[in-house]
Amino acid sequence: MPGMADKFSPAIIAAQKYLTVVQGASLEVWMDIWAENAVVEFPYSPDSYPRRLEGRDAIYAYYKNIASAFELRTEHPPVVACPSSDPRVAIFEISMGFFIRSTGNEYLQDYICVVKVRGDGRIVLWREYSDPLRALKAIHPDRVNPP
Repeated sequence: MPGMADKFSPAIIAAQKYLTVVQGASLEVWMDIWAENAVVEFPYSPDSYPRRLEGRDAIYAYYKNIASAFELRTEHPPVVACPSSDPRVAIFEISMGFFIRSTGNEYLQDYICVVKVRGDGRIVLWREYSDPLRALKAIHPDRVNPP
């Protein structure tokens, strides 16, 4: 059973900082959580979206373009942290609701994220699993064929 010290593992702290941009933090300040050679992966991303971002510049460019498109509607996103035997690795379950400014649609999503940090606590890997159809229906409803 995880102990109290697990709440403060480097990976859990990094993930909490990651969520600050979703909650309105400055993107420029938020970039400080990333290692220079960090990787972000979206394994289930649709073909028209990136599945892998490599390096801080690519991460910044991606999030700069999408951060203003979403408005968080979940005041305190529920987060379940699952620490591993390595304090630099953790898995998270996160559920969030957003308003998509361009379409006026609500977007509800559940995420599973794997986070790996280096010794100084900067993120080297963020792997995010989510349902791409939910995202497409909210952001590009014209691209999703109804069943």
